[in-house]
Amino acid sequence: MSNNIASMLKQLRYTSHVSVKQAASRLKQYDIDISPKTIYGYESGLSMPNADVFVALCQIYHTDHPTASIENECLHTKSMPFSQEELSFLYDFKALDSFGQDIVRQILEHEKERIRQQQST
Repeated sequence: MSNNIASMLKQLRYTSHVSVKQAASRLKQYDIDISPKTIYGYESGLSMPNADVFVALCQIYHTDHPTASIENECLHTKSMPFSQEELSFLYDFKALDSFGQDIVRQILEHEKERIRQQQST
């Protein structure tokens, strides 16, 4: 995982005055059950949250800090690799029901495999 994303997640959590334990607890409202240790892993760059977790964390941090826009944080941090279109995609993905999200995941896996095959030839 990019250390830039890790440091951004940590910075947003600090700015929002949310503890790791509070973040893990609030993620349960999004039907995401992860431990505080996992969040530390995201913030240290040892692992990367999936799209559901990333969007939920952004919403949690944004809610607790209403003067900061998560989109502005992401777009105006030079090290953040997400464009407005990519952020919009994440929010659109989150708005889908589980069936729609599964379809998108299947398409992404199919496309990643297609690219891997192209690169190996």
